[in-house]
Amino acid sequence: MGCAGSKHQEPKKEKKKSTTEIVTDARVTSTSALLVTKETKVTHEVYRTTTSSSNNARTSQTITTAGNTTTTTNLPTRTYTQVYERPTLTRSVDASRPFSYLQPAANFQANAISPASRNTTQPVKSGTYDLSKNAYVLVFHHDQFKNPKNNREGSANDMKQIKEFCQHYRCDRLDINENKTKAEVTRKMGEISRKDFTKNSCLIVFIMSHGSANDTIMAKDGQFYSFQDDVVEYCTSNRTLNDKPKLFVLQACRGDATMVADATPSMSYKGDIIIFQSSYQGAVSFRDTESGSFFMQAFLRLAHEHNSESIVKINPLLNQEFTNKKIRQTPTLMTTLRKDLILRHLL
Repeated sequence: MGCAGSKHQEPKKEKKKSTTEIVTDARVTSTSALLVTKETKVTHEVYRTTTSSSNNARTSQTITTAGNTTTTTNLPTRTYTQVYERPTLTRSVDASRPFSYLQPAANFQANAISPASRNTTQPVKSGTYDLSKNAYVLVFHHDQFKNPKNNREGSANDMKQIKEFCQHYRCDRLDINENKTKAEVTRKMGEISRKDFTKNSCLIVFIMSHGSANDTIMAKDGQFYSFQDDVVEYCTSNRTLNDKPKLFVLQACRGDATMVADATPSMSYKGDIIIFQSSYQGAVSFRDTESGSFFMQAFLRLAHEHNSESIVKINPLLNQEFTNKKIRQTPTLMTTLRKDLILRHLL
């Protein structure tokens, strides 16, 4: 299933080969034109004078303008189109070993620690966040929509892996919200903005759905809510989350590679945030209709494998893996963290 309203193309059948469909979580937006104005240039002469004393040396600089010319040129209008086409893709796989790099189960067990042996009082360095209390995990999972054409096959496997991932860490009971309308999402975020998080050390938010430009996310009823205004703002406005890390992980397209500019007012302090998104601004994200999304599967596995390191180191590993697997998608990271966030401190 691709962007909202896109046509579903049945995978081609081949003898002795299984096929799996790779689709995008995108919504079509229009292209835009850009008018460029160029100004050149002021020429000047620079004279330097250096004065030395017993204690120091001072340098003064005098700039004399020799003349200036300003030329304004209206360049031809340029229309920016998407970087690559977004047809429904099909990919043949080895049925005995499908998408092995997306299978994190064995790796989860490698670093797993039994509940009895978890150390909740391990010393924390001053340069790291204190995660001695439980994490609060909030999930918005949209895979079934009012319009069945928008349903996101394979996403249920992402939800399964999130649950498995959280079993290895100290978390409150997962706050899972599946297939909510825009009004229901807004109502839930209102509760989050008023909730008392004094007994939690951090907030982790997973969001999975179709997406569009300006980081808007499709709800069950087909309406879009804003990630920044309707999710992040409600979290950062809660004072009981002040000075605590807030981790956001989004599996959704961010448009279809069009050039877009927009700005919204910011009300609350945006420190201690880290946001992982499945694709670059304006680009699509790919999802396997059986295994789930490439990004979410890889993120969960790498975050667990490298849980003793700062979480910011995960993004270069994600991009390297996508490059090696020739997946035309670029995961991105935005962070305002002031310390290192070490997930292993939640074990």
